[in-house]
Amino acid sequence: MVTKFSRAVRLRAQAVPFRYWQFSGVEFSYWFATACTSFLTSYLQSQGMTTTQVGIISAANSAVGVLAGPFWGMLSDKIRSVRRSLMVCTVAGGLAWVCIPLVGTWVIGGMSFAMLYIPVSCFFRTPISMLKDSWVVGSANTYRLNYGAIRLWGSISYSIMAMGLSVITPFIGMEWTFYLYGITLMPLVVLCRLIRDEESEPAAKRAHYKLRDMHFGRLFKNYYFVTFVIFNILMNVPAGTVSNFLPYRMAEIGVDANQIGTIFGYKALLEIPMLYLMIRFRRRFSLPQMQFAAAALFVGMCAGYACSMNFATLMLVSTVYGLAGGIDIGTATNYIYILAPKELKATAQTVYGAVSSLASIGGNLAAGVLMERMGIQSFFLLAAGLVLAAFLFLLGTMAFGKYVLHKEIPQGARRTHEA
Repeated sequence: MVTKFSRAVRLRAQAVPFRYWQFSGVEFSYWFATACTSFLTSYLQSQGMTTTQVGIISAANSAVGVLAGPFWGMLSDKIRSVRRSLMVCTVAGGLAWVCIPLVGTWVIGGMSFAMLYIPVSCFFRTPISMLKDSWVVGSANTYRLNYGAIRLWGSISYSIMAMGLSVITPFIGMEWTFYLYGITLMPLVVLCRLIRDEESEPAAKRAHYKLRDMHFGRLFKNYYFVTFVIFNILMNVPAGTVSNFLPYRMAEIGVDANQIGTIFGYKALLEIPMLYLMIRFRRRFSLPQMQFAAAALFVGMCAGYACSMNFATLMLVSTVYGLAGGIDIGTATNYIYILAPKELKATAQTVYGAVSSLASIGGNLAAGVLMERMGIQSFFLLAAGLVLAAFLFLLGTMAFGKYVLHKEIPQGARRTHEA
């Protein structure tokens, strides 16, 4: 018995380095391809779409995400395989994205067909990120891997691709970014096929895992889960609209739209040191404390883009954006994973994403209209104020939970030396 146990421990230890590089490859391949999607707003802008039209598309994308995220998350938990759902969504999402330039020029009833097609394609594309996060974070926790050290490979690949596209898109055209997305997403499909699921439960038990046994209501009875989801809505909706509509701010101050790849690529580079240092930060700060830092930096990002007047200042503000993004990436997904019950890990990630998408519907619609009425600069300043409100909300709810409700955050979310 002891010999078998010792052998199992030894084999598990030997698997850790291999697993690290496997999931680093997942992050690298996913974000390498995803960098191609950063040109969507610039492409729609080049097709003559206004901020209101782009806002409608973004809102519709979010509406589809509300349905798609929980659907694929619950399916993953039911079949006990996030990997299989991820593989299906990756293949279908990649094929759908490739077709956007082909149908984008169609006009039906005076309306661009792209306004309908792009949101429909999100049924497969939007859940890819949520499912990938759930799979990688779950495996990192299983093998005691440093998630930040895995995720930084995604920032490296995103930066390489985004900056490279800024150089070549003036020669090949923005429509090629859609074709490249489909091509560069294929390594992720291969990795999904090669990496096997953890067989943590007997096959017979997994096969008869019933939806009624999953008790979804437990998520919404968790005080810290609910308040954290609300906080992320308050923070990421305004910050996300600033990022989505940045090409219009660039045009306003005379910066070439092709430089959006350089800006986002540089931002991704700044995420790398934050993700690399995440394990050290965790020894000194809890996950909620690091979210305080991310929110404060996002305030500076929104206000900074509002005040930028040239490419140099845009890049300076992107430094703040990169630091904020690195902290947020390294903490938010992990925190959701820790808060969720074992049988609802994938569902929690997709519900978290879906609720954020639901809020983004109104956020993107309002953003598109408000920017036309009050100006892009004024809207960006408004977004900074909304992110500040999110910071105060998180601070208040954490204090209320601890001192009034006497609820402690889960052990895994505290500083690691306390765990």
